[in-house]
Amino acid sequence: MSLKRRAALSGLLGASASCIAKLALDPSSPLQTRARDACSRFVLSPSVHAHAIAQFFNLFLDGVDICAVAELFLRALCFLGMIGLNACMMACYLDGMQESGTVAGTALANAANFSLSAIYGIIFFQESIGATWLMGFSIILLGVWLLSAVCLKKKVSQD
Repeated sequence: MSLKRRAALSGLLGASASCIAKLALDPSSPLQTRARDACSRFVLSPSVHAHAIAQFFNLFLDGVDICAVAELFLRALCFLGMIGLNACMMACYLDGMQESGTVAGTALANAANFSLSAIYGIIFFQESIGATWLMGFSIILLGVWLLSAVCLKKKVSQD
């Protein structure tokens, strides 16, 4: 993978880490809501397997809500995923800045992060995007394009 792509990949990884953190920590996130609903259906299920699992947990966690424990476990997994994605993001970001320079690498990473954050917000959190946001995003893309053009001209003139 070319290192110029790594700057963009670092932005995508950063946005993904942020989305996972919001899914894990926001009490109204769709992930937690669906996990609570699925756990409640499972625990209340008349299935023999569900009843046996519930009895097993009741032996060790007397009086503790099984669904709360499952939700806490899911949050911990998301938190670990966020840390892992942030570590990968930093490695890609440093490689991308080494290739394309600090200014172009930072701009590319931030543009990728900004755009994917918006997509995640629309898909997972039902956020809306207005005309002001679209205008700002267009200006960011124009800036990234200008920085890329300047970096390419410098590289061609050095060769």
